[in-house]
Amino acid sequence: SFGISIGSWCLQDLKDGSLENLNKQGFSNHSEALKSTKWAFLMSLGTLVSRILGLLRESLFAALFPRWVTDAWYVAFRLPNIFRRLLGEGSLSVSFIPVFIEILKVDPEKSKDFVRGFFILFSVFLMTLMGLGIVLMEPLLKLLLDATYVSQIEKFSLTLKMSQIMFVYIYLVCIYALAMSILNALGEFGKPALAPAFFNIVVVVSTLIPTSILDWSGQALAWGVVIGGLVQIGVLLPSLFKKGYLSFGSFLNSNIYIVKVLKGMLPSMLGMGLMQIMTLVNLSFSSQLGEGSISYINFADRILELPLSLISVSLGAALLPSLSRLWINQDKRGFSELSFYHMKLNLYLCIPASIGIYILSIPIVELLFQYGKFSYQETLKTAEVLQVYAFLLLSTSLVRVFVPNFYAIKNTWYPALVSLICLLIHLVLAPYLISTMNLLGLNLSTLIASFLNIVFLGIGYHFLVGSYPWIKLGRSCLHYLVPASFMGLALHLYPVLRHSLESGFFGRLISLFIVISLGVFIYFTLSFILRFQEFIDIFQRFNRRFIK
Repeated sequence: SFGISIGSWCLQDLKDGSLENLNKQGFSNHSEALKSTKWAFLMSLGTLVSRILGLLRESLFAALFPRWVTDAWYVAFRLPNIFRRLLGEGSLSVSFIPVFIEILKVDPEKSKDFVRGFFILFSVFLMTLMGLGIVLMEPLLKLLLDATYVSQIEKFSLTLKMSQIMFVYIYLVCIYALAMSILNALGEFGKPALAPAFFNIVVVVSTLIPTSILDWSGQALAWGVVIGGLVQIGVLLPSLFKKGYLSFGSFLNSNIYIVKVLKGMLPSMLGMGLMQIMTLVNLSFSSQLGEGSISYINFADRILELPLSLISVSLGAALLPSLSRLWINQDKRGFSELSFYHMKLNLYLCIPASIGIYILSIPIVELLFQYGKFSYQETLKTAEVLQVYAFLLLSTSLVRVFVPNFYAIKNTWYPALVSLICLLIHLVLAPYLISTMNLLGLNLSTLIASFLNIVFLGIGYHFLVGSYPWIKLGRSCLHYLVPASFMGLALHLYPVLRHSLESGFFGRLISLFIVISLGVFIYFTLSFILRFQEFIDIFQRFNRRFIK
């Protein structure tokens, strides 16, 4: 509902040229604000479909497979996923997009030469990495996982087989990320955001293949990742061919630009690499906390990814090209205003989402996962992780929307430095909290490091870009908490509804649907009464479009 409302507002603004509400807010660059938010909506729409299918995939995992199989799959999938974030969504996009836009602005034909040359170099690197990973997988897993995990011979053997198959996904997903970066820079956001949905469809189908016809349990799950990766990149290739970015031609004159991207990637890879090291550290810690711990963290993470991807990741990704253009044009005022505009919009949506996830953690996990082999005790353990992740949603969302400010000014070293500091804090804090609170301690340490991340980024912004209206942003947060608090009270009606309706899936679904709908209604209604500009803009554009 949030995504559709925002999108309708932006599309209507672009259609009728009405900018009075943005004028009231004092924005100096209306077109970039509207353009970037429209792109964010298109990305959110595609991401919504993908995340829903992802939740279906996780639900099937929980119901159809024992924890030792799901633990093995998550460990195996974690490795290519880390390189996806490191080489694909992370350092590649933030280094590639600004350079690509710079070339595109001067000479569109030269931008095609640049893409051809970078594609060849990137492919050779990825294939080399993929081959090394497959050959050295066993010592790599023994290095990453705790000894208690490695000592479980059957579980470790399954993890090794899955990892060697799924490591092929590194090449496929990183090439997909490159294609997505090109299309995003060219103004095409819907198809790249929708492509992961096809990946999830393939994996869901592989989940339903009977294990009795396979050589070993989980075999179809591993091959489903590889086939899904092929389908995912296949969705984007026609658009690249049509735009002339995969055709044959010269690429020798693009060397200087490729070097420029690589120079930008190195510090960015350091920063992203430190973040992924934290992921590996958490994997190592969770592998010593007993069977199922890895799965519980991933189930909670999957729920968190839905609002995070729909709101913050989409806003951040769509924000980067616009901020890059404003910085190139030396429009610092527009740069700051656009950043602040997206931060407010992010918090307006994430604060109620965070409160809702915290209060309804058990009902959500129960509805999504408590079937088949997934017990009520496992629901409680996953919900405990999810409650911590509800706060993590706020800190992570702020980081995701704020970091593009540094990438747009082509400063990738400062976020890297901040990541290093937060990693060191996590390494010191996590063992102590784990010893006293077990799995909860690990998640609390991650949460603390994430909040410190946004604090250090804010300090760096002041020195590298300029002053940021943090007090004004904090005041807005306090305003958002008023309707969000009343919404939270309404969500506590779930147990009453749950006991009055029939048991089973439909009783859970209807009860959850009613309280969430009531909560959203209260949040929007109070936003209207309190005259929140964010709500007024969304409602007026949505209402005007609905009437037409």
